Amino acid sequence: MDCQIIACNRIVFAGKATLVAARSEEGWFGVLPGHAPAVFALADHELRVTTEEGTRSFRVRGGVLSVTPGKVTVLTGEAAPIP
Repeated sequence: MDCQIIACNRIVFAGKATLVAARSEEGWFGVLPGHAPAVFALADHELRVTTEEGTRSFRVRGGVLSVTPGKVTVLTGEAAPIP
């Protein structure tokens, strides 16, 4: 599925993902290909994107994660890769 992480007006990540794992105020959740459309409020926490090459982690400062058919979009005020 396509995945984009957008912080303010810049794209922090864009690519194909096999899993997106994030944390809401209620706890961790995961999005796999074929997930039903949904919108989640994100906690200030780590977000993980798994691709065919491996898993990449990002620090996000709140925001929302939107799931539409074939696509995950994260909109946040701040996002940065975690080395």
